[in-house]
Amino acid sequence: MKLRISPDGVVRGLWNDELDWRALGQLNVRRASHVEFCSRTQSWCVTSGRRRNAFQLLLRRLLRLSARGVLFSAPTRSEALLWEATHFGPGGPGWPEARERSRAATA
Repeated sequence: MKLRISPDGVVRGLWNDELDWRALGQLNVRRASHVEFCSRTQSWCVTSGRRRNAFQLLLRRLLRLSARGVLFSAPTRSEALLWEATHFGPGGPGWPEARERSRAATA
């Protein structure tokens, strides 16, 4: 588990389900990514948690691409989760994007 807690109480980072976060109070969760199995490619895909506008969604649908955009794919879920943790975790290349999304959501 990798977490950073800012002075205003915002928690950013990667975690798993071992901790019952509801015990801390009301949650407002913004995801940087999703890990899901893709039947078409028969692989585990990490997709962006970023929302797309209607034009982007239509274009991706016409091109038969994932609505969210695949960032990484792997034959096993554990490989996809490891990539997600490394990429979006504190210090990883996706950390600034995840941090910025979190800031925008709380503004």
